Amino acid sequence: MLFEKVYPHGKQVIFVHFAEGSAETYIEYHLGIRINAVEELIHKYIPTLNNYAEQSITLVQTPDILGDMYPKKIILSDDIELPEAIISSENFFLDTGFRWLDQMIDPIVLEQEFLHHKENPFEACNLVESAFRSTALSRLYNPEDYPILRQSFLEKINCDEMTPFTIASFLQFLDYLDKPVLVEV
Repeated sequence: MLFEKVYPHGKQVIFVHFAEGSAETYIEYHLGIRINAVEELIHKYIPTLNNYAEQSITLVQTPDILGDMYPKKIILSDDIELPEAIISSENFFLDTGFRWLDQMIDPIVLEQEFLHHKENPFEACNLVESAFRSTALSRLYNPEDYPILRQSFLEKINCDEMTPFTIASFLQFLDYLDKPVLVEV
């Protein structure tokens, strides 16, 4: 299941994964933020499938990342546990989830979140995606942070996650971002 709240500049998304197995059933939530200008800009350079750009999410997090009181996945061994799981999920969204979504839809706040994670990219977001999204967010919404993030990711460019093609794409992207006036996305 997918729930979206659309804004003029992006959207908030909640993904609900419900899987029934023979031994157990589980429920898993992912909360996401999409900033349209960032996704449209990076997908001109990042090596991905073309139709992915329209569906891509700028940042996705799980409940356990947003607060240590909540599990990443709720495992149910029988139907009796379902009401408790529903109450737990409701509490998560009322206490933490909706507030996080409302904060992160602000591109400046989201840029700060990426800045704070420049040394350790988000779990759901690999180094390549973090490099593109983080530098785009900073260049578009908080240019003072751009040189810091640009340098941080340039220092990591030779890691295992970046192939020569990806490195070339990222360098082209930085060249574009370095221009004094960005072309309208």
